Amino acid sequence: MANDMMNRRNDMMDAMNDWFGFPRNFLGFPRNFFDDTEIENIMQSDVAETDKDYTVKIDMPGMNKEDINVNYKDGFLTVVGSRKSFKDTSDKDKNIIHKERSEGRISRSYRLPNIVASEIHAKYDNGVLTITLPKQNAGDDSNSIHID
Repeated sequence: MANDMMNRRNDMMDAMNDWFGFPRNFLGFPRNFFDDTEIENIMQSDVAETDKDYTVKIDMPGMNKEDINVNYKDGFLTVVGSRKSFKDTSDKDKNIIHKERSEGRISRSYRLPNIVASEIHAKYDNGVLTITLPKQNAGDDSNSIHID
């Protein structure tokens, strides 16, 4: 039942530390400078597998259901989400001194082979996308998936 999942973190700085003994803040950068924490906090996922199906749960905070696209093709589940920037027009004098809201597009792909594409089910509730992918023995594996 084991499935190969790709590690999405780039641990180059950890590897340098292992090889050369450099600490992560070697050049004076803050400890988390090389951590892409905003990306890590978006689309965190859990993948569970049983004999019958896979269940993928993905955190997609701040996104509308209409801005999420889920597709399964050639053994890969791809989830793409986009988020528009929050525009506050109430401050006419532009007195905002700090802004953390951003916009952009992010995607993740999961290798999940032998799926009955026509029976994939997706549900988006409270910022969490849950996708159930029933397993198959053979058949077509290309399908665009509707999100409830």
